[in-house]
Amino acid sequence: MFKKLIVVLAFCALITGVAFAEATVGGQLQMGSMLFSGTNINDRDIMLGGNYDGSYKEAKLSLLFGDGTAGGRMVYTFNSTELWGWLQWRPSQFFRLRIGKDGDGEGGFPQIIGWGFTGEAKNSVAAVSDYNGSLAMQYRNAGLNYGAFDGIGSFNFQLSFYPTDMLQLNVLFRGFDSEGEVSDKLANMQIYGLFKIEEVGTIRFAAVGNGGLAKEKQKDGDDIATIHLAFYSSEIVRGLAFEFGGQVNLPRYNQADTMGAIKLAGGINMTTITDPFNLKVRFGTEFGGMKEGVENEKVGFTVGILPSYKLPKMTIFFHAGLGLEQANKDADMVYNWFINPYVWVPMGGMRMWVGVQIIDEHDQNDGQFAFKIPFGFNFYF
Repeated sequence: MFKKLIVVLAFCALITGVAFAEATVGGQLQMGSMLFSGTNINDRDIMLGGNYDGSYKEAKLSLLFGDGTAGGRMVYTFNSTELWGWLQWRPSQFFRLRIGKDGDGEGGFPQIIGWGFTGEAKNSVAAVSDYNGSLAMQYRNAGLNYGAFDGIGSFNFQLSFYPTDMLQLNVLFRGFDSEGEVSDKLANMQIYGLFKIEEVGTIRFAAVGNGGLAKEKQKDGDDIATIHLAFYSSEIVRGLAFEFGGQVNLPRYNQADTMGAIKLAGGINMTTITDPFNLKVRFGTEFGGMKEGVENEKVGFTVGILPSYKLPKMTIFFHAGLGLEQANKDADMVYNWFINPYVWVPMGGMRMWVGVQIIDEHDQNDGQFAFKIPFGFNFYF
């Protein structure tokens, strides 16, 4: 009870600081349906219209407020009936405090290959979802999947330090309002930051506690931490942005014969060099590691491309991906692919999307692929 009272008081103190700050209200509405879907093998799978998927609708209302010293955001998502938000206070240029939940995330490592790869189409009806679980997407951002303040489970508490213009250090406590011993909370603490090198790029790093130091997990618990390291630059080559990074799990001190697999990922984004043509490429891979002295022979790889061409009234995209995986050196290589051309048409505060999805399903039936024609709108205000 006392801990929850502290949370309420902290929020009240921050709200007092931003009560008179300028507020901005905004929102978005995403609606869509599947015009046509089916497979090339079974005629009974073919459906014309009426196939509505709840994941194709999303409504979000946001309230932003802040004056540079204190601020925050409140968001209500209608499809999941969830309310989340955060408040922050920055009393000086060297320090910031943030508390709350953030469904959109802050401080994520992927600058190209994550949300920014397909942008608005990521959760729209016109793009193959990054989260559909297929092999063609499985390793898309291996090594670059750190999301920092992201999450709307329990409250997060973050301290940020800015010793110089080039350096930012953050200490993040997840679920600090939940029950449990101090050792549990410290075992899941995250330390992350970034270092900007002028006219070169940005180095991002993170040590993410996995609970391995908590008292009840010292024998059979999780790894101690996951170490992330990434580099992003849009300044070395004019009109070309690129990133590369990796991660590895660190075992507990009594598991010297166990080590997590190495995960690497990277991507490029050609911008003004080729305007109005644009090309994005991303890849991810996972290999190595061992468990109790036995080497892990599994190897996985994913590559995705997204060329696009901007016309006066619309932009045309061709999204495609391929995934490869081998369970061990004696196993056959398995694969999965998709192609996903789509277009978006801006109409003031609204954008219309329509696309075609062709997704390999040979693991279900030899030579089978699924095809879908999704259609939808995004509204912004």
